[in-house]
Amino acid sequence: MDMTDLLEIEREESRLSVDARSAIRKGFHPRHEIVKLVEEAPTGTICEIHVPHRTGPLINALQDGGRHVAVSEIEPGHWRLRVLKL
Repeated sequence: MDMTDLLEIEREESRLSVDARSAIRKGFHPRHEIVKLVEEAPTGTICEIHVPHRTGPLINALQDGGRHVAVSEIEPGHWRLRVLKL
């Protein structure tokens, strides 16, 4: 199974949205797939990643690429990570 099939991915002009909540709740860890999607996004893209809890390993993996990650809790069980692809 391709892990990206478990992610809800939406692409618009300069926006990438990845909802990984369902995949993570099922026990999958799509960190590498999410980082790859962000890396492949065009420069200037705002990337939003939706997760069910504060995911330290994913945040660290995104920051390792020199990116700033804005983390916010939308509601219980829904966190949003935002990265501007420079």
